[in-house]
Amino acid sequence: MIKKLRTQRIKHIYIVSGDHKQPTKRLAESLEVDHYFYNISPEKKADIVEQLQKEGKTVCFVGDGVNDSIAIKKAHVSISLKGASTIATDLAQIVLIDGELYKICQLFDLSKNLEANLQRSLFFSSIPGVINIGSVFFLNTGLATSIIIDFTAFFIGLRNAMLPLKGQPHSKKR
Repeated sequence: MIKKLRTQRIKHIYIVSGDHKQPTKRLAESLEVDHYFYNISPEKKADIVEQLQKEGKTVCFVGDGVNDSIAIKKAHVSISLKGASTIATDLAQIVLIDGELYKICQLFDLSKNLEANLQRSLFFSSIPGVINIGSVFFLNTGLATSIIIDFTAFFIGLRNAMLPLKGQPHSKKR
């Protein structure tokens, strides 16, 4: 998962743990993360998040305990897991229901696809107005042409909006 995150332009990965030095160090080395913090209190976790933000970094904090709640609240993006403490799942913006941390990579892929789709939707919704205004002034087109342009753009936009559903399994009604 760490290697996949690195391919998705995630530059810095840290472990911020309340655990002792040795287990945290072993975990950090086995995962090949950039840096690790150990024996960190809940307040210090939040301070680390704030410090990283002051350095201009976008912080995604993954936490599962009460001791993570302040940092979860302060992070740009917060993720928790099924089975985590109630406060962690209540405060997190994203909760991985199946409890599988490796799904974070899929989450980033989904996010990128959504962003691209929203950019296309913005394009499809603004172009008809530009075309209509330009064609009225320069080509002296009428209302009928404007309506055709608008409906064409509407159906292209509708198709674009439905692209995320393509390839999704269909639910069977029983």
